[in-house]
Amino acid sequence: MATSIDSFNDLKELGIDCEDDSLTETFNQAANHLQNLLSNLDNQTLLTLYGYYKQGSHGPCTTPKPSWYDLKAKSKWEAWSKLGDMLQNEAKTIYIETIKKLDPNFATASPTKESWVSVSTLQDDPSSRHTGEKTLVDYVKEEDREQVTNILGSPDGKKIINEVDEDGLGLIHWAADRGSVDILKVLIEGGADVDLQDCDGQTALHYASSCGHLDSVRVLLESGARRDVLDNDGSSPEAVACDGAVKELLANFT
Repeated sequence: MATSIDSFNDLKELGIDCEDDSLTETFNQAANHLQNLLSNLDNQTLLTLYGYYKQGSHGPCTTPKPSWYDLKAKSKWEAWSKLGDMLQNEAKTIYIETIKKLDPNFATASPTKESWVSVSTLQDDPSSRHTGEKTLVDYVKEEDREQVTNILGSPDGKKIINEVDEDGLGLIHWAADRGSVDILKVLIEGGADVDLQDCDGQTALHYASSCGHLDSVRVLLESGARRDVLDNDGSSPEAVACDGAVKELLANFT
């Protein structure tokens, strides 16, 4: 796990000027760059980074603890919750320094697509598989709209669009977890049940809300997703939302 630097009172010592918000900019660049490193990182490192990312972007964890049997969600929650009241700027700085340690070339690397460490990155990396070995779930995780559209257009694709996999998740859950608006739209247009519940009773709206994916939440609501569906712990999508903008959208959407 990354260790804290001695002081966060003078972030200019790190080449970061908080006054022009370059800390946040560098933090976002580091989060984007993580996509280039995924194949070389173990789950524990990803969980650690996830905790610092959530603390840096949202502040202290206020979401309910997931069910004990939902191991992925529980591990993510613990990685974030254990940071307690750590200041957001401190978490951002540790996140940046961790990425630098993992890849000393980070400062000069080209920016990549914006992303965060989602539950689906805490699995095997589908991009490392050969095309013939990939499944529809893999293409959803990779946000490969063309392949997803092609498969859903086949008879077999229509049969499995609302099935849940060995992790207890449906395609729409993976897309919501990724925050992939394009894939969500393709799935919904292809007949995906927007209120499909996973093994813990959570819908795609629960996933998008708890991850802070505002655009995905909006797409789901516009597609008729119910806000009153409770998971196995009795929590609604609004109850698990960790972002103020998401909570406001859920409360006021008409």
